[in-house]
Amino acid sequence: MTRKQLLILVVALVVLAGGGAWLADTQRTAWKKTDTRIGQKLLPGVKLEDVVGFALRNASGRLTLVRRDDVWAIEERADFPADIERVRELLLKLIELKIVQTEPVAPAQRARLDLLDPDSMPATGAGTSLELKDRAGKVIAKLLLGKQVATQTAASGPSADQAIPTGRYVMQGKETGSVALVSDSLGTADAKPEAWLSKNLIRAERVKSVAVTGADGSRRFTLSRESESQDWKLAGGAKPDLQKAQDAVGALQGMTLDDVVTDPSAAAAGMTRPVTVRAETFDGLNYTLRIGGKAAANRVFIALSVTGGPPSERKAKKGETAEEKKKQDKTFADSRSRLLKKLEWEKQLERWTYLVSKSTVEPLLHERAQLLPEKKKGDAKKR
Repeated sequence: MTRKQLLILVVALVVLAGGGAWLADTQRTAWKKTDTRIGQKLLPGVKLEDVVGFALRNASGRLTLVRRDDVWAIEERADFPADIERVRELLLKLIELKIVQTEPVAPAQRARLDLLDPDSMPATGAGTSLELKDRAGKVIAKLLLGKQVATQTAASGPSADQAIPTGRYVMQGKETGSVALVSDSLGTADAKPEAWLSKNLIRAERVKSVAVTGADGSRRFTLSRESESQDWKLAGGAKPDLQKAQDAVGALQGMTLDDVVTDPSAAAAGMTRPVTVRAETFDGLNYTLRIGGKAAANRVFIALSVTGGPPSERKAKKGETAEEKKKQDKTFADSRSRLLKKLEWEKQLERWTYLVSKSTVEPLLHERAQLLPEKKKGDAKKR
């Protein structure tokens, strides 16, 4: 190599070294600018009281929630009330969420992090779009939720499938050049409307009687009792199997829904020839439940109504002292207030038709003979 060639090589190396240093410094500067967001809130300035609506969209569903008179309604389910605790939990998390890491992301890398726009309908790699809106319908925050980050711990087990979700990749607004990692997986941000339904239907308390009529109008069975301390009796004089009787009554004491029927024609078709259940309570409430035909996934159609109400006054027991009366009157007033609030909710439920698991109402579909105690093997011989 000649001296001239050596000199040219040295100059080239110096230029390359300088260029590399400049590039590294540029990248460090960019990272410094990005890193200033670490530890900051993801949605600074957004307050809980400002949010009156939000929407979630992904490849599997679409959800629109709107707050009306302090009630969150699901538009995709005919404005049926949403689970307020779930709504509040997600909103509080979003408002308090902080950024723990940031990194640049190229367009080609977005699919790997599930950060493709779901509206573009990609085959894979779509994220979940989330928008928060104010009273005027203006979008005050927009996020694209990507892949969850899971952490393997000794408690979670050796399998990768058992790792615990601890974070999630998120892109804000129109930002496409970088992605933030937050310290919550936001697992409740599900775009399926049925996941947000307030699941509780009727809670018939202190049931006094239950009468069931078949689709053909014939009486199937009637259960009754004179007081809460007494056993159930079957109309006609026979004594029922007490566990079977309690199962039938219990179906009315904790009924939950699977979904709300939004198609009026489907609701009408499902309730053409229903089984009718009428229940009376010691508190003066009367429930009517209509159990319709079968639907997909082993579910049945349900419609309900409630009438009556708790008494306005308590009958004092003979011999009550002034102190006992004061205590019992307060207990009565508190119970009545709670019952009236529950009644208000259950009256609202008359507006919709529902789908519930058939197993939920199965005990109410029995014939009278099915409630009788099972005959023992030796009974026939004794006769």
